[in-house]
Amino acid sequence: MATFEFHAEAGATPVDGRQGFWSTPEDDVRIWESQDGLLKFDEDSSSNQQLIRVELAAPGNAPLEVGAYTDVRTRATATNPGLVVISNGLACGPVHGGFTVHSIGRDPVTGRLTDVDVEVEHRCGAPDAPAFTARATLSS
Repeated sequence: MATFEFHAEAGATPVDGRQGFWSTPEDDVRIWESQDGLLKFDEDSSSNQQLIRVELAAPGNAPLEVGAYTDVRTRATATNPGLVVISNGLACGPVHGGFTVHSIGRDPVTGRLTDVDVEVEHRCGAPDAPAFTARATLSS
């Protein structure tokens, strides 16, 4: 089962005042790790008019582990995690906020993501800008 829930305050770039909740099997929620170490989550059904994706990366694009990641950048650096929120093809920078990985599990043989619980707070342009918050969970 996978879920993706979000809330964007009015003016929260690039999502601006929207909210949503998606859950499998009714919705096509996707949560995966890419080969370059990014944790990504979105909802990919053709009926989805929200078109929102979140991408997270640990510093140095190392595998994500349980813990809090703060002082984010649009793209991960050697010392800073990465956080990008994309809506309808738009993102923003500079970003402020962070994310917390509450749990994460990978198949011991394939390394493929099996479980995750992550919360995100994203602000565009300034630390006190309107917030976009999200939570994604995956359980096998």
